[in-house]
Amino acid sequence: MALLPGRITEGQTMMTNREDSYRHICDEVWALYQAQLEKEKLRRNKRKVFLPPPARPRRVDLLYVGISPSPVARIGFGAQRPAAERLAREFEYVTAAGNRGASFTNDAFYDPLLQFARRIDPRFGVWPQVERGEKSLLVEFTDTLHITTDHRIADDLLAVMNPEADNDPVSLKCKEILEAELTLYQPRVVICSGRLPSKFVSEICTGRALERPVKETMLQETRFGCKVHFSGYLNSKWIDGFSRVRLLREITENTDFKQF
Repeated sequence: MALLPGRITEGQTMMTNREDSYRHICDEVWALYQAQLEKEKLRRNKRKVFLPPPARPRRVDLLYVGISPSPVARIGFGAQRPAAERLAREFEYVTAAGNRGASFTNDAFYDPLLQFARRIDPRFGVWPQVERGEKSLLVEFTDTLHITTDHRIADDLLAVMNPEADNDPVSLKCKEILEAELTLYQPRVVICSGRLPSKFVSEICTGRALERPVKETMLQETRFGCKVHFSGYLNSKWIDGFSRVRLLREITENTDFKQF
């Protein structure tokens, strides 16, 4: 049956709702960022913000959750919200995905993660590649904290949040934002790259504090409809090739991407 002029389809309504959800997530991230700038205004502040990826017109097949963006990357972080939103929407992750230039990519960080995803299935690609039809499985990247922290300085993350404190307001807000992202992206599989994202995603999905020493390496079922795999920081010399192979085997044995 032909649509009446001006009639909104169910798909358009769903996409509008997803855009509204994404806008709310960005509101929360931006408010957190502004509060941090105010907190550190007497210091020589170099904090930047990297908003999460926007809602796409399809489900995410693999979602990496990292710790926080790095201020030393050559990414063109926006100081004002419109520029920050443009970066999030147009970011290409790796040079091979597009032609917007170095400020819209970070090969040193994202390419190893993308290559790991392609060891799971060679059809994985970032959004520009999927949108052009070059790849059919979508991999996305987000962070536990969307404010930059210098990973070379041990206490720099603690200047923003204390993830071990039960009542830390920044940690609680980050969990709230991350929960909204999991709801928005509906990933089939989540890889937590690092102890912080592993802790937060585990607590979001299970509703209880992460046990130590850890007893699980993955969650088979979650209320978000995804499987979750916990790992050490993948872009690091501290996780060796053997650990990567174990993670790869765990993912492929529990999810058959050939059916998607």
